[in-house]
Amino acid sequence: MARVERERGPVSEFEEKLVQVNRVSKVVKGGRRFNFSSVVVVGDGHGAVGAGTGKAAEVPESIRKAGEDARKHMIRVPMVGSTIPHEVRVSYGASTVFLKPASPGTGVIAGGGVRAVLEAAGVKDVLSKSLGNNNPINSVRATLLALSNLHSVEQEAQRRGKTSEEMEKRLYRKDVAVLRAQREGLLQQTTPTREPAARPTSPAGVPTAESQRNYRGGPDAAGGPGGSRRGGRGRGAGGPSGGREGGGRGRG
Repeated sequence: MARVERERGPVSEFEEKLVQVNRVSKVVKGGRRFNFSSVVVVGDGHGAVGAGTGKAAEVPESIRKAGEDARKHMIRVPMVGSTIPHEVRVSYGASTVFLKPASPGTGVIAGGGVRAVLEAAGVKDVLSKSLGNNNPINSVRATLLALSNLHSVEQEAQRRGKTSEEMEKRLYRKDVAVLRAQREGLLQQTTPTREPAARPTSPAGVPTAESQRNYRGGPDAAGGPGGSRRGGRGRGAGGPSGGREGGGRGRG
C-alpha cells in the first residue's frame, strides 16, 4: 500500500466529503449518554485519498476528528488518464467492492461511500458494483483497499523487468488504446452522441403510410389489408381478415 506523507501545507488544499453521521448511545447508571460518530473521506483530486472515523459529543468535533484521522492514513492511487489501470475486486468484512476501468466520458458509476472515495481520489471514469453488506464504513474501507491493490503499467514493468512498451503489448487494454489515440490526435476527448434516425415524411411534413407501417411493426400492423392493430397472427374478431387485437384468422 503506497502511503502518502502527511502534508505540511494548508489544510484547504484537501477536499473533505462527509459520508455518514451516526448517533450512538451508551447506557450508564444515570441514563444514556449520546455521542456522534462520523465517517469522512479526504482527497486532493489528483490520486491522494484517505478515510477516517471520529467520535465526539458534538457533530462538528466528530467531523474534525474524522478528517484528522483521514489525513493520517492517505494512499496514492495509480491512474491511467481519468480511470483506473485495471479491474479489481476486494472484500472487507461483509462488503465487497468491484471496480472496472471505463472509457472517457463515462463518469463515476457508483454511489454511497464508494462514490465519495473515487471522487475524492480524482477518478472521473469508472464502473463499480457494491456487493454484500452496504455499511458505509465497510464500503469505504473496501474501496480504499481496492484502490491500494491497483498497479500501474510502470510498476508492473519494473517488477517483471520489462519495458512499458512490452507491457502494453502483453496487457493490451482498451484504456491504453484510447490514450494512445488521444495522444496521436486520432480521437477527441468527448465522444459524440448518436442521433436517432428521422422517420421519412411527405413533402407536406406528414409521415407516409409506409413509414407508419414500418414504425408500428411492419406490414401486419394496423392500416394494412388483413392486418391487426398489434400485428402478429392472433385471433381477432371483427373483420373477414382479422380483428382489432390480432390478424390473419378472423372469426367473421
